[in-house]
Amino acid sequence: MNLETLKKEIESALMITKWSPSEEELAKIAELLSNFQGEATKSNISRIVLEVVGSYECISLEGVDNSDLTTLLSLATKIKNDDK
Repeated sequence: MNLETLKKEIESALMITKWSPSEEELAKIAELLSNFQGEATKSNISRIVLEVVGSYECISLEGVDNSDLTTLLSLATKIKNDDK
């Protein structure tokens, strides 16, 4: 798995419309996601992204579906493991 795929998955999960993370920032997000111990919620993933890249633009819709967030955590773990 590569960082571009992770970026697209994050954009999809958080409905990001505008941001420009560097490869270093994406790698840091992958590391933080792979070490994350809490529940995979949109809010928790968003906090990690905000911590690394700062603000971003996204679409906000009602309702919650966390199924894609579990996939996102798996991708981040795979990227971290591939780097070793």
